[in-house]
Amino acid sequence: MSEADGMDDAVDGAMRTGLMVAARVGEQLARMREEEQRTIATVEEHRARELQERFDAQRATARAQLAPVSRDDWWDKATPAMIERVHETATAWKPFDPVAAQAAGKISDQVQSRYGIDVNNTGADEASVSAALARAQQARSEAESERTKRAAARADKVVAGAAVAAANRQDRAGKSEPAWDTAERRQQLAESLGGRGDREAVISRLLADKHQGTHPSAAVAQKPSLARTSRTAELGGKGRPMERGGLER
Repeated sequence: MSEADGMDDAVDGAMRTGLMVAARVGEQLARMREEEQRTIATVEEHRARELQERFDAQRATARAQLAPVSRDDWWDKATPAMIERVHETATAWKPFDPVAAQAAGKISDQVQSRYGIDVNNTGADEASVSAALARAQQARSEAESERTKRAAARADKVVAGAAVAAANRQDRAGKSEPAWDTAERRQQLAESLGGRGDREAVISRLLADKHQGTHPSAAVAQKPSLARTSRTAELGGKGRPMERGGLER
């Protein structure tokens, strides 16, 4: 046997194994689709509609993947890996979609005529099929885990972005009102008083505001009581009563 014959045999064996693995994975996916359909039939209307929409979207994706198998030019260039993928997809969807069932028949005919392999009985070594199937399932599990991590990372990014945006809004709100004892706030006051009353009254109001320099709320909080003020005046500010005539004798 020549080296070329040995290589052809290896390729043929790998393809038989790959097609068998694709069929097994497709059958697993078909069972999952069947379970989805049973779930849709039992859940409440709103949830059923959501599940059906997802099912229809998945079916549309499968149809797009299977569309090329009807063209001879695709088969002329198809690699074993490409053939295995469409075989897996057709096997998974043919019980639920006539388009997928038609594609499955086309795949079976082309593989038989071009490679002499019966997709329903590839004659692959069962041990090789089991090992390859385990690798395929591991790869699928890792891919699903990676998708989950990416989805979680995107969700965290959205939450962080919302928090930053909220903080920025609070900062802008805090900066929108100038401090009380500043020229900027007095300018705003002057603009708000424009056109209200006579000019002298406005000027007096601005001068009083400038000299006070304390926010009204703070001024009220710090204002001493009337009784205490009166008592202090009575004592002359030093704790001793003052006579009317002047200094105490």
